[in-house]
Amino acid sequence: MDNGVRTTSFMASLEEGLCQELAALAQRCIAGFSDDRPVNASLVRSRLTNALTGAPPVLAVARDGQEVMIGWCAVRRPEPGETGARVWGPVVAPSARRTGLGTRLLQMVVDAVQGPLVTTDVPADRDGADAFFTGAGWQVLDTITVLHGVPTRGGFDVVTGDEEAMELAAYVAAAARRHGPHEASFAEVTLRRWQDDARFRPGNLLLDTRTGSLLLALAQRSTAGSELLLAEVWAAEAEVRRRLITAAHTAAARQRLGTVRAVTRQDPADFVACGMRPTGRCRTFTLPGAR
Repeated sequence: MDNGVRTTSFMASLEEGLCQELAALAQRCIAGFSDDRPVNASLVRSRLTNALTGAPPVLAVARDGQEVMIGWCAVRRPEPGETGARVWGPVVAPSARRTGLGTRLLQMVVDAVQGPLVTTDVPADRDGADAFFTGAGWQVLDTITVLHGVPTRGGFDVVTGDEEAMELAAYVAAAARRHGPHEASFAEVTLRRWQDDARFRPGNLLLDTRTGSLLLALAQRSTAGSELLLAEVWAAEAEVRRRLITAAHTAAARQRLGTVRAVTRQDPADFVACGMRPTGRCRTFTLPGAR
């Protein structure tokens, strides 16, 4: 395609203005799909920056003749526990779809990165998404359930990262090894990775100290709405998992958040038992034979 469209690929310095542009286009493109969520500049920066090294992503951007961003695709370098570098996008404005722009942006970042590549979650209800990736030679790696719940008052109270007197980093590392389960190098830096996420608040790190379990929830707001994302639930016992999930709904109500969302690769029964309902399925894709 041409029509005055200019594409560039670079190691992005994620300045506020650029993050706001990326977030605004992403918000437009997910509206109405099962992964619809509040997207803001802080979320974009958190998701695209390597939490351990601070390295910025490889970013491909497309602008029209008026220098308006109409598409982007990014790759975040792999972090401990990840099987490959994480591809975000391509994100293409509705007016520029079916022009080959998405394929062009994806290929630009693939060509710029060595090693295995894995996509972020791609909703199954997004028209043409499966065909887009499989047509480009990608294969389905995993299937994920998306659930939504309503914040509720009067649930169980639990200890939080704000209140816990013990050494929090050691607690989180032990939980990562015991319940993750994750290798030692991942476990030791887990809390630091979470703290580098702009959405992290100690009060939304819910702990069950009797079993050494935890639930990490991330609050985010934008002009499109607000949510508490249940990002990690590390507990061996169903009773403990459900207690933590219920406590997260109480935390969401206290913070006046609009919804609770969970994304899980495991059996969603514990979330459903706590009143959450499946709203969609997502897939991740991998590119076999990536350099």
